[in-house]
Amino acid sequence: MKILARQVMLETRLFLRRKDDLFWTLAFPLFFIVLFGLIYQDVVWEDLGLRAIEYLLPGIIVMALMTSGIMATASGFVEERERGIYRRLSLTPLKRRTLLGGQLIQRYVVILIQTILLLVVGTLAFDIQISGNLFWSWLVVTLGALCFLSIGFLLTGLIKSARAANGISMIVFFMLMFLGGIYFPNDVMPDFLRTFSNTLPSTNLNDALRAVMIMGLGIEEAWRELLVVGGWFIGSLVVAVRLFRWE
Repeated sequence: MKILARQVMLETRLFLRRKDDLFWTLAFPLFFIVLFGLIYQDVVWEDLGLRAIEYLLPGIIVMALMTSGIMATASGFVEERERGIYRRLSLTPLKRRTLLGGQLIQRYVVILIQTILLLVVGTLAFDIQISGNLFWSWLVVTLGALCFLSIGFLLTGLIKSARAANGISMIVFFMLMFLGGIYFPNDVMPDFLRTFSNTLPSTNLNDALRAVMIMGLGIEEAWRELLVVGGWFIGSLVVAVRLFRWE
């Protein structure tokens, strides 16, 4: 446990040195909640029975999870691997599971901070009503965090160079964001896109989080969506472990 704790502290120091990661993981989601809050603060979407900003908040949280889980993980890991950091670590007694565990814990803490900041800004600045159980909401966010972190680590096994990491991770990020019903209901999509969208983890996490956090439904009401997210998590984790390499 002491080795794991030291690894978490090391990953935290490395994260704080990467100013671009600090911007994308903390400032970028806050910019969106403020922007959409100012635009849609008093708008009600009658068809959905929700204020527009209340519909959008879960989507912005999902976007924040993808920023940390996919973009920051893939680009940061590949860059450090290319610099030879992990090759040197492979010559030490440090185990692979300790390295990955330290990164997972550090990024998970960042995701929790992101989520709390978004909730605080949303409730205090734009009077968003959180009707659901906070414990169930935390469980949904945790499953989503594990899912996107697994996808991020999967990408690190596929991406060969740091130059390609940003481009590939951004393609995955924007595909999941724009096809995930984050900023508009996927009912407005053409049928073939809607079918594809309904298989994505971003769509299902977004629907589950909105149901549990905003609409106040029980977690049992979102079991289908959570099953899809869990399937993506397990599948991505298995492939990520198989593709992992020190250099």
